Amino acid sequence: MKIGVISMTMAMEERNRLIGENLRKYRLLKGLTQDELAEGLCSVSQLSKVENGKTYLKRTILKEMANRLGVTVERIESQDALLEELSETLQLAQDSHTAGNVPKALELTQEVVQQSRNFGYEDLYLNSILLECQLLNSVNQCARVIGIVQDLFQGDVCLSDSYKVMFQFELGNAHERSGNLMDAYDAFSRAESYFDQFEGDTDTRYKINYALGRSNFIMNNNRTALRYFEKAEQIAQELSRHLWLIRARYMKATMLKRLGDYEQAEIIFTTTLKEAQDNQFLLDVGLINSNMGCMFLEKGEYGSAQTHLTRALKVYEILDQTYYKADTLFHLAKLKYQEGDLERAKEVIEKLMVDTEPVANQTYIDRAKAIRLLSFIKRDLGDFEGQITQLGNALKIFEDNYVMLEAYKVAKEIADLFFEKNDSRAVEMYRKAVQCNEGFLTLNGRG
Repeated sequence: MKIGVISMTMAMEERNRLIGENLRKYRLLKGLTQDELAEGLCSVSQLSKVENGKTYLKRTILKEMANRLGVTVERIESQDALLEELSETLQLAQDSHTAGNVPKALELTQEVVQQSRNFGYEDLYLNSILLECQLLNSVNQCARVIGIVQDLFQGDVCLSDSYKVMFQFELGNAHERSGNLMDAYDAFSRAESYFDQFEGDTDTRYKINYALGRSNFIMNNNRTALRYFEKAEQIAQELSRHLWLIRARYMKATMLKRLGDYEQAEIIFTTTLKEAQDNQFLLDVGLINSNMGCMFLEKGEYGSAQTHLTRALKVYEILDQTYYKADTLFHLAKLKYQEGDLERAKEVIEKLMVDTEPVANQTYIDRAKAIRLLSFIKRDLGDFEGQITQLGNALKIFEDNYVMLEAYKVAKEIADLFFEKNDSRAVEMYRKAVQCNEGFLTLNGRG
């Protein structure tokens, strides 16, 4: 009997403590003083005792206080009312994101970030910041993401390896979208290294491998990129994620194409294109067509190249995907150049430069390649200084963005042109080419 009385007493004390904590949290959240909440209902000293868990209130009074705080009495009586409410708000934010309402999702998420930080809900705080970064990246507010993540890693919040992985991944996305390819690669690599420390979320492992594949693809580390895309393909198969599998496979085919295995690349491209069309994955239909167009261009099959590149461009225009148009327009310009239609090639290059100006930071590689192609047109028209000027413009873009292999190729090309003309500028440009090559080797761990 005594045990039963003690248990009941402990239960009452715990209930009083929970109600007191919840009242205090909601009062502070509402910005009310104890005087304001207690007015007409009880004394301030009694409310103070209630908030400290020393006594209880009649439920009618508690209900009236809940009304003043804008919540239900059941919420005040729950285990951790504010935590529960903020968790529900974060779920609403995620639902808004899924529905495509990014402004509303950001509004709700930032509310949770502030309140979870104020009341010490660390996991909820980190989850809400992570969602905020994802949302900001989705609307190209990348500088804010970079600032948030850097502050987080420099702050006093203890991050588990799983959080380190996810925040480094978002940091990598922000850098890549900003055109900072090497910083993106470093962030993705750090994310991968943290993954080695624990058995983590397989979805995130796929995303990191895919991101590292793309980073190496852009930097022309083709075999490394192929390895990452094959890892991503394997994970997508394990997860039965159809879209992810399609994407990993056509990027694998892209790397096989670069490595000269056209036959296997075409088989994979053809299969994945049909799957993307059957499932109405329109963006992927565009990407695969673009990659197939590039492959046929390399093989000298200009009719097939024109067909696939034009289809890709139409898809991107329907979807208003300016970022992806850049690569396709470059290869269309290259196609026209190789067909000998210099005027049409110039027109396509001009369209590329105008259309991609709003996303110049994200499309710098294609813009640089287009400028280099323009230098070939200048050469064919007999304009040597115009050719040198355009090559210099392309070199600067590659150097500024640490695409050192391409920078080396352009610098050497300029140096060779000067040498052929017995131009004294050749010496300085050969020196520049050596520096670019050293930079490439250093960045790839061979320097």
